[in-house]
This record gives sequence, structure tokens and C-alpha cells, in this order.
Amino acid sequence: MDKIGKITAVGHIALDYIFNVDKFPELNTSMQIPTAKKYYGGAACNVAAEIANLGVKSEILSCVGTDFKDSGYGEYLEKLGVSTKNVYVSEEEETPKAWIFTDPQNNQITYFLWGAAKHYPEIEVPEFDSEIVHLATGDPNYNLKCAQKASSKGILVSFDPGQDLTLYSKENMENIIENVDFLFMNNHEFQRTLDLLNISEKELISRVKVLIVTYGKQGSIIYSEDEAIKVPAILTQAKDPTGAGDSYRAGFLTAYLKGHDLKKCGLAGSCVASFVVEQVGCQTNLPSWDMVIERLNENNLL
Repeated sequence: MDKIGKITAVGHIALDYIFNVDKFPELNTSMQIPTAKKYYGGAACNVAAEIANLGVKSEILSCVGTDFKDSGYGEYLEKLGVSTKNVYVSEEEETPKAWIFTDPQNNQITYFLWGAAKHYPEIEVPEFDSEIVHLATGDPNYNLKCAQKASSKGILVSFDPGQDLTLYSKENMENIIENVDFLFMNNHEFQRTLDLLNISEKELISRVKVLIVTYGKQGSIIYSEDEAIKVPAILTQAKDPTGAGDSYRAGFLTAYLKGHDLKKCGLAGSCVASFVVEQVGCQTNLPSWDMVIERLNENNLL
């Protein structure tokens, strides 16, 4: 399928180390892990990579470090078709890294090395030429600047604070929401945002054009104006939940740019996530758009 339009993802490029553990260790104890394999990750780059694989032009705006050149990540992104022209390369810091631990109930604990991401305050917000700018985990102040600039140019803005939600002040969150068209959160982040802003569910829903809340195996709910659209999850043999949320956002935004309604956007998101969780790593099992349509048809969802 020919590529249409373009989506820019803003936020982390990261190298992931993902571990499945029987349980989380108690304080002052140790636990053995079977392997320590490196995967390509970072929430924003997970989104950008999947969008490109689905047949839409994508770009990543991020900060990487001295080890990025030799990591193979840049060549991989180039092969996928993800533009890296606006990636800042630090000469003194490492590329951000994540150590992600998942228990049998799919609860996760993540340790994140910020590294080169400390340079966000130094880089200029570019002149966006995309139809959608997606803001993922990253520097809150930089994300706000990007949201304001994109919104002022009439560009659609998508926002997923993810696990960086704790970095946002009430003022920053209120200001960024004013410039957002799509707000993505899982159910835990949804509740934390309500607590941060000290508002009700109804009030938050009224502040954004489209709010998408994901509930894991229970699917997702898309809130738009006075409508709440329930979207089922597509259940599969899941090996690793890491990246499920990012892949949902990629599928949703791609479908939206292709002209589909909100229900089909949610179904596309659920379907992309169902592929990604089948293998360990956020970008190990990226589906094409044709694969998404085929699986949706197999599940009688189209």
C-alpha cells in the first residue's frame, strides 16, 4: 500500500532489556535471571517503527547517545523507512536504556536510564510537516512545546504520558491537554491523571476531543463527545506485554490517518497489539497493514 501522510513521534529511542520473572524480589534479596538480550525500544520509537511497517510515513524526534551508531538501531530504522533527520546525538551520554521485569500476572517494574534524553531542553522544536504529532514518554516541557507548536499549525496532536506521568506537574498536564486531540492512557494512568488534576472522569473526558483508555485483556474504551465506544481485545498466546500500549497507539493513529472511524481505529490498535505481544520485545513481531486486516476478518471484527 502506498504511504499516505506522515506521523511524527516525539520521545525516547531506547535499548530494552526485558526479563520475565516468577516474582519480584523482596528488599535486600537477589534473583537470578535466565538471559539478558537487547531489544530495540523506547515508547516513541516503538510507535514510529510500527507506523512505518503499517504503510504510513513516520519520523522519530528523539535524543540518542554515543553508543547508538554501533547499536544497529539506526540502520534498522532506516530500513523500515523511519526518518531520523531530527534525532539529536549526544557526544557524552549513552542512549536511554530500560530494564523491564514482568511477573506471571503481567505486572511490570521498569528501571530507566535517562542518558542522552537530558538534552531535550537544548534542542529546537522543528517545523512539523506531519498530519499527526504523537507525544510519548520524554521530557514534559519539551512535549508541551511540541504540542503547542503543532496545535498552532493545525496539526493533530496525540499524547501518551505513559510511565513518565509522574514527571508531569498539574500545570504542565493541564496545559498539554489543552493542545491535544487524542489522549491515550491505560487504566492505571487514567486514575493517576484524575488524581493529579483533582477532577472527575466526566470532566477529563470533556477536556479532550478523543480519550482512549486501555484495559489490557478487557480491551479499551474510546470516549468522544457523548459517546463511549467499547473495543474488545484480540486474545492470543501472549509471551510479553511490553509494547502492547505503544502498538495500540500506532495501529489507532495509522487507521485514523487512513480515514477509518474511531471504532475501527480502536480495532486496528487492538489487532496490532495482539501481534506484538506474541513475541518478546516491542518491535520483534510488527505486523503489516494487510496482516492486521486479515486477523480482524478472522475474528469477525470487520
